[in-house]
Amino acid sequence: MSQREAPFWDALTAYARVGVVPFHTPGHKLKPGAFARLKAVLGEGFFSLDPSDEIEDLELNHDFEQALARAEQLAAELFGASRSLFLVNGTTGGLHFLLMPTKGPVLIPRFSHQAVYSAMVLSQGRAVYLPAAYDPTWLVPLPPAVGNVEKAVQEVHPEALVITHPTYYGTVSDLDELGKLAKSSGVLLFADEAHGGHFLFSQELPKPALQCGADAVVQSTHKTLGSFTQTSMLHCNDISWFSKVVQARQALQTTSPSLVFLAVLDEVRRELAVQGRKLVGEAVELGRLCQKSLSSLKYVEVLPDHLNADPTKIVFSLRQLGLTGLEVERILRVDYNIQVELSDYYNVLALISLGDTLESVERLVQAVGDLAARRAHLGRRPLPCYTMDFPELPPAVLSLREGFFQDKELIPLEQAVGRISGGFLTPYPPGVPLIVPGEVFTQEIVEYALWCAGIDWSMRGLMAGQNVLALKDNGGLCRTVR
Repeated sequence: MSQREAPFWDALTAYARVGVVPFHTPGHKLKPGAFARLKAVLGEGFFSLDPSDEIEDLELNHDFEQALARAEQLAAELFGASRSLFLVNGTTGGLHFLLMPTKGPVLIPRFSHQAVYSAMVLSQGRAVYLPAAYDPTWLVPLPPAVGNVEKAVQEVHPEALVITHPTYYGTVSDLDELGKLAKSSGVLLFADEAHGGHFLFSQELPKPALQCGADAVVQSTHKTLGSFTQTSMLHCNDISWFSKVVQARQALQTTSPSLVFLAVLDEVRRELAVQGRKLVGEAVELGRLCQKSLSSLKYVEVLPDHLNADPTKIVFSLRQLGLTGLEVERILRVDYNIQVELSDYYNVLALISLGDTLESVERLVQAVGDLAARRAHLGRRPLPCYTMDFPELPPAVLSLREGFFQDKELIPLEQAVGRISGGFLTPYPPGVPLIVPGEVFTQEIVEYALWCAGIDWSMRGLMAGQNVLALKDNGGLCRTVR
């Protein structure tokens, strides 16, 4: 097969062209029918590409699974993997497939995405956390240092190590060294590469995790490479583990995946094979231009290169003008009709990808410049400087899985000391849990959470009235506060 082919996309579009009379699902029967508003936006074409599990390919006996296998093998060849899977439930689904088969300890950076935690709820493995560290100036989470990982590997003897590559802010770890460490220690290395699918296509970007020795990676193709939202890919170089991943997919994925989503992944892969380096190279150039232009604006700070290895992630701050990132995001949306990816106390993150143009970048820069000038005219008082002195990791008396499925009740946060958490309590951003199910609320954690609430720092898992989830019965595992 050639990378210029798109076997699944071609077979699906061929089915639409031949005009089959469908006495099969889905109920819309490949046309909008009475759904005039859907037709007005989506047109006839989208419906014709949604035939449940039918394709047109005589060579493959109209078998969509054979066509999909061909498309996935082409993706594996492009991304440098032995085997690949197309995913219709995002990188979340891929991480679930990847981690569900684990049975032993799994080393996980504490700032890992929620999907890593939910994957461990599904598995028989035991999550062992690498504490989060933060840059003191920008308050962004830092990847674990190689020395800390090496120490944890020697102490825990994990089955697998999960690394986020890159972080949401574009920071990367020394993945080459971590790959060597994992291999020499007999540890599986998995990468949550949700925001790094484009790394393959430019030497100005960090090396892809597979090239650093990762056994498997999951990428959000929709985040950086242009496929539809919800579509991702899993790439694996460990054939033995891949068979377990496929079994997990059979248990967790719908038996009616969207053929549109799968076909779009195939066609996006084909286009990337043909001109991916050109497209990603242009995005990198736009990113560097955007960073340079924002850096030239008075009172605007841009995340330095040692914290951001990916120039397509534009992290900037107007904290010198007393504006939080949350406020900047809101003003850009309301006053300038610009929506950024995320914001935190200090920072705003704008993503540059294949769909951006010089005009869209110039519009962002002009808006930030205008906002800075307006704010400076009103006088400026820089934001207070906080530190991310997160509490120590709390004691875990139950596994994540055990704590997640226990009966729970809502209790006031201020009364939670000594109780076992039944949920996650996570200041967001940056998204590092203070406590997860099965861990014990300490005085330090409660005080920190109350401080965050006091300065209106968004806290996921903090319910109305400052209540949190705790297990109904501590089971004698730790002190119960009444």
